[in-house]
Amino acid sequence: MTTTDYLDEFQALLQGLSSDETSDVLEYYQEYILDAELVDYAAAVAKLGTPHQLARKTLADYSIRQSEPVTRATPRHNARLIWIIILALFASPIAIPLAIAVILMLIAGILVIGAIIFAAMMVVAGLLLAGGFALISGVAILFQSFATGIFYIGVGLAGLGGGILALLIGYMVVKVLLQMGVVIIKYIYHKFQARHQKGARD
Repeated sequence: MTTTDYLDEFQALLQGLSSDETSDVLEYYQEYILDAELVDYAAAVAKLGTPHQLARKTLADYSIRQSEPVTRATPRHNARLIWIIILALFASPIAIPLAIAVILMLIAGILVIGAIIFAAMMVVAGLLLAGGFALISGVAILFQSFATGIFYIGVGLAGLGGGILALLIGYMVVKVLLQMGVVIIKYIYHKFQARHQKGARD
């Protein structure tokens, strides 16, 4: 198999990049292959890794470079970025232990986030139910005892407001935890890339 076969396989795996980005990447690696005098598919794999490994690394690099500022990124965007970087780490056999460690950390993080979400949902459900019940009771009592009815209506509105506030706080906590996860995993990925490039030069 030739280096053209290698680049064709690599190109097919670059889903998610624009046509211009794909062209730039292919042009870069075509020149790299020529400059490094890689004569066939096996030589390209020995130098660059398999097309699959190179594609994962490339997608991770582009995602990190072109991602929104972490503070403005959505939770969905941050979760996707974390997943892409993990796949890129798994693409390198050297980084597999590191990727496993990162996944274990993420599992622990997911369990913590899950516990926070569950606790927040219970608090929200309790506040909304209590608030709703107090509000209905206040309206029902209002015509019998005005002061007591107003009191229950106030308690009900406070409960509903507290439930909505707890929901917003829970969302913000999850968002902040995902932002922290992105910062940590970007740091790990950059450190690995720097060490890998230094090892390649040595």
